[in-house]
Amino acid sequence: MISTRRALVMEARLNSGRFGLTMALCVLSVVVAVVITDGLMTVLPFWAALAWYRYGRADTIERAELRASLGLSRADRVRGRVALIGVETMVLLLTSALWLLIAPALDLRTTVRPGATFTLSGPPGLSEILLVLVGTGQAAFVLLLTAIVVGGDCTTHRPARSMAVLSIIVYLGAGLLSAMLVGLPLSMLELSGSPAVPSLVMGAGVIVVGAVLLLVLRRRVRAWSDVLDSGAATRMRAAA
Repeated sequence: MISTRRALVMEARLNSGRFGLTMALCVLSVVVAVVITDGLMTVLPFWAALAWYRYGRADTIERAELRASLGLSRADRVRGRVALIGVETMVLLLTSALWLLIAPALDLRTTVRPGATFTLSGPPGLSEILLVLVGTGQAAFVLLLTAIVVGGDCTTHRPARSMAVLSIIVYLGAGLLSAMLVGLPLSMLELSGSPAVPSLVMGAGVIVVGAVLLLVLRRRVRAWSDVLDSGAATRMRAAA
């Protein structure tokens, strides 16, 4: 078993086209936002939700043979895949967050707001930076839930096209759940004119829940690796 860093590098090389397409989408979103409108920014979180499906579709027999020739085990593929999707997701989230922070300073009009599928607003006194941080945390929360639900099916075997639809449905459902847990209380605080302190506590709660989801995802990744390893062992015994 190789290190996670090396597995990430190898997975990035094997999927350079897909990862490069994501980087190009981020650059294009910023350019279009500066020149025309920032509406393309709304596509980025949906693109992140489809990451497990997009990379899973590349798991062909030829690709598996190539990994084997490079000395990569199935567990290495899982760890590299999860790390690569994690890096890609952070780039997508940071692109949206930085745009929301930089655009006002450059006197550029913004039509998107912080948040995942539902925009956030806060009470008086809550700075835009904190609101963007809470919105980014909410988006990460939604994407973590999506990963936990669809990641296994897209990693342990090549996903069918229906998984793309399921990924979007899960993402929207998780977004609705996060809106009820985060967006609704913030809206109530805004209407009541409460100070920003409860919002800070809520933001800290989002971080704690996100950390818990990361631990859950880590356990799920180990389970996915065990499934692949057990399947490989079964095939070896059958061949013997």
